[in-house]
Amino acid sequence: MKAKGYLIPTLLALSLHVVVVLLLAESWFDHREERKIQPRHVQATIVDLKSIKSKPDAKAAQSRAKQKAEAERQQQAAQRKIAEAERKKKLAEQRKQQAEAKQQKLAREQKQRDKQRKQEQAKQQAEKQKQELARKKKAAEEKRRQEAEQKRKQALAEKKKAEERKRQQELARKKKAEEERKRKETEARRLAEEKRKAEQKRKAEEARKQEALAAKKAREAALEAAMAAEEESLEEELYREQAMSYMGYVRDLITSKWRRSPNARNGMLVEVKVRLFPTGEVDDAVVSRASGDSRFDRDAVQAVMRVGRFEKLKQLDPIAFDAHWREFTLAFRPEDLRR
Repeated sequence: MKAKGYLIPTLLALSLHVVVVLLLAESWFDHREERKIQPRHVQATIVDLKSIKSKPDAKAAQSRAKQKAEAERQQQAAQRKIAEAERKKKLAEQRKQQAEAKQQKLAREQKQRDKQRKQEQAKQQAEKQKQELARKKKAAEEKRRQEAEQKRKQALAEKKKAEERKRQQELARKKKAEEERKRKETEARRLAEEKRKAEQKRKAEEARKQEALAAKKAREAALEAAMAAEEESLEEELYREQAMSYMGYVRDLITSKWRRSPNARNGMLVEVKVRLFPTGEVDDAVVSRASGDSRFDRDAVQAVMRVGRFEKLKQLDPIAFDAHWREFTLAFRPEDLRR
C-alpha cells in the first residue's frame, strides 16, 4: 500500500524533470544554430514606409526582439525550476510530516500496548494476591480445626488414662483383697487344725468371722460405689463450673449486639434456642417461646446471629461444651438478658 501511494508522485516528478531537461537542451542548442520561428498567426500592421529609415535598422530591432523573447523564455524556465524545487521541498516536508505522524502513531500504539500490559500484570498480581489470601485463610481455618481436634483427642486421652488408672487401682485392690482372703483362710485352717478339740467353738467362731468378713466386704463395696458416684458427681460439677464460667462472656457479647425494639416493654419475654458448632460458630437460633411481639422476637434472634461466633468457647473442654453449650436457651427481656 505504501509503495503504490508513492508511485504516482514519483512518476510525475520524473516526467517533470524530463521536460525541464528538454527545455534546457533546447535553449543550449539555440546558441549554436539559429532557428527560424514560424509564428502560428500572422498579424498585419499598416506602417508608413517613410517612417522606416533603413533596412539594417529593422534587422537590429528584430534581433533585439528575438533576444528579449529568448530571455523571457529562459526566465520562465528558471521560474519553473524554482517552482519544481519548491514543490519537491513541500513534498519532502509532507513525507517528513507523514513519517513523523506515523512514528507518533506507532509510539502511541506502543504506549497503549505497554499500558494494557501493565494493567494485565496488575490484574494478574491482584488475582495472585487474592488466591494467596484465600489459601492463607483456608490454612488458618484448617489449623484451628486441627487444634480443636487435637484438644478433643487430648481430653479423650486424658479421660482414658484416668479410667485406666482407676481400673488398675481396682485390680490392685481386688488382688490385695484376694491375697488377704487367702491368708485368712490359711490362718483359719491352721487354727482349725490346732483347735480340733474345740470344733464346735471353732465353727461358731469361724461362722462369726465369715459373717464379719462378708459384712466388711459389703461395707467396702458400698464405700467404693459411693466413692465412684462421688467422683463422677465431682467430675460433672467440674465440667459444669468450667462451662458456666463462660456465661458472662456469652451474655455480654449477645447484649452488645442486641438492638432493643422501640416497642419493647417491661414484662415481655422471648426465649431463643441456640445451637453452636464445636468451633463456637452459631449453627442456628430459633424462637422457642414467643413474646407476642414479632419484632421483639426477631430482634432477639438477630442479636445471636450478629455475634456469629463465640471465639472463647473453643477453649472449653469438648465434654463440657457438648453438655452445656452445644444447645442452650436464652431468655430476652427488655430490662436484661438472662439464661
